[in-house]
Amino acid sequence: MIHTIENDTLRVSVNSTGAQLWSVYSKKTNTEYLWQGDPAYWGGRAYNLFPFIGRMYKNIYTYAGKEYTSRTHGVARYNLFRLESRSATRLTMLLTDNEDTLEEYPFHFEYRVTFSIEGNQLTVRQEVTNTDDKTLICAFGGHPGINIPFDGGKFEDYYLEFSDKTNTQRHFFSEVSPLMAGVSAPYELEDGVRLPLRHTLFDNDAVVLSNTSRQVAYKSKQTQRSVVVDFEEFKYIGFWHPPKTNAPFVCFEPWTAVAATEGKQDALETKADMTHVPAHKKANISYTLTINE
Repeated sequence: MIHTIENDTLRVSVNSTGAQLWSVYSKKTNTEYLWQGDPAYWGGRAYNLFPFIGRMYKNIYTYAGKEYTSRTHGVARYNLFRLESRSATRLTMLLTDNEDTLEEYPFHFEYRVTFSIEGNQLTVRQEVTNTDDKTLICAFGGHPGINIPFDGGKFEDYYLEFSDKTNTQRHFFSEVSPLMAGVSAPYELEDGVRLPLRHTLFDNDAVVLSNTSRQVAYKSKQTQRSVVVDFEEFKYIGFWHPPKTNAPFVCFEPWTAVAATEGKQDALETKADMTHVPAHKKANISYTLTINE
């Protein structure tokens, strides 16, 4: 089922499956900014990543000495959420643990994704309530695809621009699998802030960065429009489209952790950067998307 909220500026739709963003539409310019899931490139649109980011090595991890099989990006994207509450400009989708999730992720939880719009800004907030009697271990992430071009021109006219110069680090993917290589290095941006877009940028999978400013904008040399992403609470930001294609979109992926490292099976208790939520407590995180026209 598709649920829609709107104001005078934006119309935003959400699919009950995965609580996935389905549309981010500007009424001002009649422009769809969200990738619409053409399976010729990528059938997704904007996965919510919970409780894991990416893949585990051989799709297996351990917890409390037991092995579990995990699908890519965790359980949220595969499950049906229910609409918990809504108003004209805000809606909350809810997923609770079930037989399917417990086989893959041995915790009791309530996982909510709230979408709210104000003016030209959309905020996506993820929250987990640990309804278990033990500490819940998880990661959070997003995966929205932004159509490029969104205001004419060609793909190569567009670029990503961070709000401030920093000592940016890149975290590399393995050359033999869609897992991390366990290697990072300084990553130079043009003028310290800019990453020009070209399709070959993604030939070795996502460009995953840390130590960036926590705001990045999609811009073009040919237009004044921009799409600005604020991800203040996330340690990592990734950018992706399907490798070795000319896909007309680029996903932004705010992450609290990264995928497993090639050749290393993770124990959930010691996996780096995971969020540990005490019994019967909550954790939440959000990012915002601002459409400037």
